[in-house]
Amino acid sequence: MTDRMDRVQEMVRREVAHILNEELSDPRIKSLTITRVEMTRDLRIAKVFCEFPDNEEEKKAILKGLKSARTFVRSQLAKRISLKFIPRISFREDTYNKKEREIDIIFDKIKEEKNEIRGDEHEH
Repeated sequence: MTDRMDRVQEMVRREVAHILNEELSDPRIKSLTITRVEMTRDLRIAKVFCEFPDNEEEKKAILKGLKSARTFVRSQLAKRISLKFIPRISFREDTYNKKEREIDIIFDKIKEEKNEIRGDEHEH
């Protein structure tokens, strides 16, 4: 079942990205990156994860645009994919990459501090 689930999620991700980037004229949703899609086991709900800019105002505007585009995206999905049910879509921020970058920065700082300590030890 997971192979099918993975295939369906990837197909939905690809189609939603295409619809948002190629067929929507909303300037708030310009070249948005869809990182992944998670669907419920019954394939009726799709959580679409996106990368948003750090700017809160921009993020709010994009979310507003996505909310208003939801029905259009779902209707376009219905034309493109053949599933028993076309999933309801909710858009979410994918914070995974942001958290990964924050962790990398922390590790870099630790490494830097470790090197500074080693440098101090050699001077004495």
